[in-house]
Amino acid sequence: MQLNSAEFHLFRNNDTARLRFYDGMNLIYGDNGAGKTNVLEAIFFFAAGKSFRGSKEREMIRFGENECRIGIEFRNKNGQSELAVKLSKKEKKKIYRNGIEMTRLSGYFGQFRSVIFSPDHLDLVKGGPEERRRYLDIAICQSYPVYIAELSEFNRVLMQKNAMLRSISDDGLLDIYNEKLAETSAKITLRRRRYFELLLPFAKGIYEEMATNKEMFGCEYRTQADGNTFDELKNSYFELYSAKKEHEKERGFTLYGAHKDDFTIYINEKDARSFGSQGQQRSSVLALKLAEGEMSRSITGEYPVFLLDDVLSELDDNRKTFVLEKLKGKQVIITDCSKNTSRYNCNNKIFVENGKYRTE
Repeated sequence: MQLNSAEFHLFRNNDTARLRFYDGMNLIYGDNGAGKTNVLEAIFFFAAGKSFRGSKEREMIRFGENECRIGIEFRNKNGQSELAVKLSKKEKKKIYRNGIEMTRLSGYFGQFRSVIFSPDHLDLVKGGPEERRRYLDIAICQSYPVYIAELSEFNRVLMQKNAMLRSISDDGLLDIYNEKLAETSAKITLRRRRYFELLLPFAKGIYEEMATNKEMFGCEYRTQADGNTFDELKNSYFELYSAKKEHEKERGFTLYGAHKDDFTIYINEKDARSFGSQGQQRSSVLALKLAEGEMSRSITGEYPVFLLDDVLSELDDNRKTFVLEKLKGKQVIITDCSKNTSRYNCNNKIFVENGKYRTE
């Protein structure tokens, strides 16, 4: 997988720009607030269908404008492709693949794959369970586009059941929703857990190599249901809903299901959230992100594009060297605030100032 170019028009603080990218390392550098992260945000939009910053779509449109456009050209094992998006304050976003408008996200999910790291992703360790579920969901959607429909179905049933719990009058109908939600929860939990179990050996190996085998890395996936198969999970969820029916009716929302799944990261058998240093937490997230890339390659046969925002800050020299070595042989687009770019062995350096880009 290789990104050839990205184009922006009225996106964030940009006017109009077209940037070329090449195999290997690509560096974007400049002061804070200059527009470096905007580039990564626009590119990752085509992998996830949303901003990795959690921004609303209208917030990505340049101030004072009503719409913006972004697009990429890339090559994967199936050949050359183009993706484009038009965001508007007046209508729904429009997505195009090779010039043809797509009516569903599944029409382009999995075409362009990318792994993103930014300082905000430390929430994978320090944040709430929703951040960790979101990480898994985005990664799985890129490698298994069918998961988009499964996740959408789960969210739809969950929303319908919650609406019923707020105005419940028919226990028979609630039982029907409980059965359906048990089924969709089992699908999501099983998909996440299987992906996680395959991801963990990659992450463990990367982290412990980064720490020169002086620290141990571990993760534990947790769910409210018992079982290892779809049927076992489905039955377990349904039993939970049946046993806790009155409790859920009192609270007015669903207390059990795949939307409560979580995982914990351990360093030297201690919870990294409570006991890990800033460097250990950052290294943990980097290990998960690099492992995600390895998983993508094992599933699809090719590496994704790595987008790394301010990745080297707060790492010691040994870990910085490890990360840069680990990224060799992959396409990487990395940002840095320093004007000292000598540590990056790359031919493509893009300087950013006030939303304007200059290739050097």
